[in-house]
Amino acid sequence: MRWFRRRHRPSAEEQQAVAELLDQDHPRASVSDGDHISVNAGQVLDNIALAMERLDLDINTPISIDEDVVALNELIVMVRTLQLGSALATHVVNTAMRLMAARYPAELVRRPLPPEYDLQKLAPLRIRDRQQDIAKTIFNRRAASTQDLTEQDVAAYLEPLEPAGQIEVFVALFTMYEHKIGAMKYTTGIE
Repeated sequence: MRWFRRRHRPSAEEQQAVAELLDQDHPRASVSDGDHISVNAGQVLDNIALAMERLDLDINTPISIDEDVVALNELIVMVRTLQLGSALATHVVNTAMRLMAARYPAELVRRPLPPEYDLQKLAPLRIRDRQQDIAKTIFNRRAASTQDLTEQDVAAYLEPLEPAGQIEVFVALFTMYEHKIGAMKYTTGIE
């Protein structure tokens, strides 16, 4: 009778995945063994910023949030387990303002999304009205501010939402940034 289970010997793929996660220059943000997932929250935020920079440089770059920015299982861990929904939201809007302010006229950057802006009519996303309204409020609040928002600034908006709702707000904010960049590029001719 054995009292201890034999240790699982990691495969070459598993070892490679862990090495990539530990490599600060690699974009891998998580490792999963099927039952558990380990997420590097800092890398998730870096990957989001990098995708936003790519959009700013080339609005025609096709970007899938799940495939190119952050995987759904990473978002779930970030929001549900690590309770970083507010950090994700503030990171997106603060990064958006930093990137937009560097290339576009201030009057366009600071202009809020209009009341008639409806994400559901512009993108094939399933975002509920409440989450869209919360995202638009956060986006416009940051556009009107000369300083970065803090997690506390947006926590009250996200606190009543379940994790899935907070993820919807993140997706809406990212998509709003994409739309605003596209509109400013069209208006100014800046490529």
